[in-house]
Amino acid sequence: MVMLAGALLIAALAMLAHGWRRRSLAARIAGAVRGGSRSRPRASLGWAAGIATMYGATSLAALALLGRLDALAALPQELRQARDALGIAPIPISAIRDLALPIAGGFVGGVLLVALLLRRGWRIGPRYRSPAIAGTPAEAGAALMLAVAAGVSEELFFRLLVPLLAALVFGNGVAGCVLAWALFALAHRYQGRGGMAAVALVGAALAWIYLATGLLWLVIALHVLVDANSLVVRPWLERRFSRKRDQR
Repeated sequence: MVMLAGALLIAALAMLAHGWRRRSLAARIAGAVRGGSRSRPRASLGWAAGIATMYGATSLAALALLGRLDALAALPQELRQARDALGIAPIPISAIRDLALPIAGGFVGGVLLVALLLRRGWRIGPRYRSPAIAGTPAEAGAALMLAVAAGVSEELFFRLLVPLLAALVFGNGVAGCVLAWALFALAHRYQGRGGMAAVALVGAALAWIYLATGLLWLVIALHVLVDANSLVVRPWLERRFSRKRDQR
């Protein structure tokens, strides 16, 4: 088991390193889907397919080879040990249900706050850099599909697979979580230093939530919300209020 986990971890790291030095698997698939088209929605769908393959499909295949598909439904024992070592208190499902409405309210309130600040002409934080940012309703649909693909696939890879493989190899789940967190931030290096810092904070928060709740679907949903906000909601708000300022 340890040898297989080691081989899979090396393969995962090699896949990431190759993508950083040359054209990644996700980029190759995105290019194949896009073909010669200049359609932005098609390009976004290509990236969705590429990310789903590079991170999602490989994670499922690796978990199947390890015989650990059960980790999709419950926090692996190796990561429970990491949670205990980090002093993270488990959060029961009942508490999560009680927090669902405040979390939803906080998200809506955050969007309203951003809208208010943009209306006053204030810029909020680093601008998200991505050619998939939606500028039209047609682009919004494709961007949302990309947000879903990234949320599902990247959480499978960075929040579950890499920490689990590292824990199996090194016998230390904490090291695995730290490694995955660093790789998650580096995978978004195209965002620049400010963007990487923001991604690192989001990654740390998602890792904490995953270890505390053991619910992979929850961090997937939160990741999708974050990406949908960056690709669709905030750009729409910025366009709307910039047009209003231009019309004055």
